[in-house]
Amino acid sequence: MNKKSILILVIIFGLLIISGIAYQILTRKPVTQKDEALTVLMAGTEISALFDDGDEVWAGTGEGVFIINRDTGETIKKLDPDIHMIFSAMITKTEDGLIWVGHEDGLSAFDMEYNEVYRFSSPEIPQGRVNTLLADEDGLWAGSQNGAAHLSLREGSWVVDEILTTESGLSEDVVQVIKKVGDELWFGSYLAREKGGISIFSDAGWTYLNVDDGIPHSYINAILPLSDTKVLIGSGQMIYGGLSIAEKTDEKWTITANLDQNDGIPGMKVRDLFMDSAGRLFITTEAEGIIILKNPEELNTTPLEGQILSQENGLSDNEVKCIIECDSCYFFGCKYGLTRWDKI
Repeated sequence: MNKKSILILVIIFGLLIISGIAYQILTRKPVTQKDEALTVLMAGTEISALFDDGDEVWAGTGEGVFIINRDTGETIKKLDPDIHMIFSAMITKTEDGLIWVGHEDGLSAFDMEYNEVYRFSSPEIPQGRVNTLLADEDGLWAGSQNGAAHLSLREGSWVVDEILTTESGLSEDVVQVIKKVGDELWFGSYLAREKGGISIFSDAGWTYLNVDDGIPHSYINAILPLSDTKVLIGSGQMIYGGLSIAEKTDEKWTITANLDQNDGIPGMKVRDLFMDSAGRLFITTEAEGIIILKNPEELNTTPLEGQILSQENGLSDNEVKCIIECDSCYFFGCKYGLTRWDKI
């Protein structure tokens, strides 16, 4: 082999090495930096509901209801009643100061000394886990596995005054989320046997939004009103679903856009939606963490370029089921653990 041939081989070999290095650089996964503002608390505990009463945070878990410090996340005490909150649940407050907890066995109300003063279960309210609560000017709505119940304060006592099921207008008996949109009540269904989607009640009667109208999945996980005429809808199960934008024109609701993983949302199933005091939009997913947008208008430009939070940079788990904002931090209720995020 002459010198020219050897030189050619050396050049070819060098090019192969350089090409290999370049390929590794181009295909290498980006290194995710740990967010030092994230702190994991209650590691391994399933957090299904969070509520800030202004003094302390109530955390509903698979192991019971805990009262925690709203600044540090330190556990102050566990409530005595044997209440478990798994998969889905909610905590809210009514105008009389009672804290209401939806759980596996129904609905409980506590005074500010943590005494359980009411408990409602089947047959007073529809049977099964209470998934969602909505306090309104007339009382309290509770959505369960078999319908929705409305409670009101009558002569000093809370009573059930209305029950809704498929027989009275709901598209499905499983009620996963209830929201007020203007003068309308929106009931989002789950575990749909028929069309699922959203049942909307107003003075004009019942109307519906479902997959036939453009929602990508019949299971509704979250509803976030942006105004009386614009609503965000999170839907899906496992690897299916997305985020829908619904807009109202001429008294009719229409799905005007759908976004999913192809548009920059970390995962297909949108688990929860939250708007903070600064107007930032938090979109959580079933298994890929959170994306945070500066405002909902950023949904108009895809792919989305918001901040991503996941286990890789400090979340306790990638399934974020609920979010609350306190003065100094946010709390993320995850499938495994509570995550505190300092405000910076």
